[in-house]
Amino acid sequence: MERTPALIGVNAPYVRGQYGHDLAPNGRFPDWPVEFDPMYAYRPIAEAAWLGFRAIRVWLCENAEGIVGDVEGVHPDLLEAIRVIQDGAALNGMRVYWTVLDGNAVVREGDPITRAILVDSETRKRFVHNVLRPIAETLDPEITFALEIINEPETATPECFDAAEKRAPGAEPVQWDDIGATLRACADAVDQHVLTAGTMHVFLDRLWRVEPALRAIDVHVYHRDGGLPSKRDLADYVGDDALLELPLIAGECGIPKDPGPREPLSFCNFIHNADALDYAAAFLWQLRGDLIDVQVEQRPPTRLAWDVKRVLAERAPDEG
Repeated sequence: MERTPALIGVNAPYVRGQYGHDLAPNGRFPDWPVEFDPMYAYRPIAEAAWLGFRAIRVWLCENAEGIVGDVEGVHPDLLEAIRVIQDGAALNGMRVYWTVLDGNAVVREGDPITRAILVDSETRKRFVHNVLRPIAETLDPEITFALEIINEPETATPECFDAAEKRAPGAEPVQWDDIGATLRACADAVDQHVLTAGTMHVFLDRLWRVEPALRAIDVHVYHRDGGLPSKRDLADYVGDDALLELPLIAGECGIPKDPGPREPLSFCNFIHNADALDYAAAFLWQLRGDLIDVQVEQRPPTRLAWDVKRVLAERAPDEG
């Protein structure tokens, strides 16, 4: 049986590279500027489409961005930014994979709001009702590919805390059972979207054990030659064939920081492998810097971008 080509997208997590304040004010840091501009926000979407991508992955509430007070609501600027990005995606024939929270913020930024959402049942309820629901209701189902509750939750757990490259003073870890409870609460409340929680593939077994109620599996893979695990590999790894029934996504496909000598085209192997292994989608990491040179005002494509553009153009014309 002929396979359906994967939806190939690219990570464009934060406009202008402003982690935690690119779309809306951050209540933790009132002095941080927000330089969101619709025309600037359209630019990475148009660049991704020109390169041949059919989707982008965007982060929303990383480091508690856009969350009002003690998880009392979502800032209207964040909802307006979502609408703007959706308009830009529609104009360019793109879909969007939305990410709400970031597990890295717990350890790297010492973010108490994200941590409280994960560990405190009352804060979790407020998050679902006051933040997640309004966001989910704003998302256009024709544009939305999936809704990720938390990026890399394992980074907030004890397994990753001691090995973290950056650890904020006073940061405390989160237990896996709390992560599972949070994901189940979110799944129960938002049924109109495909819910995920992208995790490095080596931690998928820990995530799977806490019954996260996911509607798709998202694994993050950083491999020097573009290797991806198959769905069969992952099902064997977690010891549960139920995983075989879920769509498989590679939310971050990247090359390690120090991969050693390699050909740039090895990065494109992620695209070939996503197709060959029946992935629903794969998102390369990342547009900014890796594929678009943002150090130059004209934002030219990098050498790697030209390789990616050629490979995408050579794929089946009816690809996802």
